[in-house]
Amino acid sequence: MSVRVRRLRKQAVQLDITAFMNLIVVLVPFLLSTAVFSRLAILELNLPAGSSSFSNLKESLQLEIVIRRDGFEVGDRVGGLIRRVGNSASGYDYPALSVLMQQLKARFPDKLEATVLSEPDTSYDVLVQTMDAVRSAKVVQAGSLSQIEMFPNISIGDAPVAGSGKSPEKSKPPIKQGKSS
Repeated sequence: MSVRVRRLRKQAVQLDITAFMNLIVVLVPFLLSTAVFSRLAILELNLPAGSSSFSNLKESLQLEIVIRRDGFEVGDRVGGLIRRVGNSASGYDYPALSVLMQQLKARFPDKLEATVLSEPDTSYDVLVQTMDAVRSAKVVQAGSLSQIEMFPNISIGDAPVAGSGKSPEKSKPPIKQGKSS
């Protein structure tokens, strides 16, 4: 008795990916055509130094713009308050601030640095619009509107407490040490 063993021949299975390739061919151009290409604007900021050195005293103007609830205080760090720009009926008066910055730039054409100090509750939008008014201005020159650069190197920081002339850290009461009774 001989038993015949019949073996099945296994054929290699081929993967049919034509439907997938068709999908990719249609999907990739569609996704590329509907993609929104956004432009990111990067703004470089310089934070104020922790301690001032004597080399900074050589400059003729150390411009500071302090954002208060009731307006802007524009001053020289060494010389004091230059001018106060109050709020208009609609809020902060950015055009008046821009005009003042143009006047200061005319007096100090080589100066590029300014410091913007804001109170803790100042909104981000107010801070950005103030920096824009300090950095550049739109002026009419030869019959066309052009943008001029005023103080592009802007440092930001915390405003001193109103009326004290001190930084917020220095205005805190000292911590008392000793025995408690």
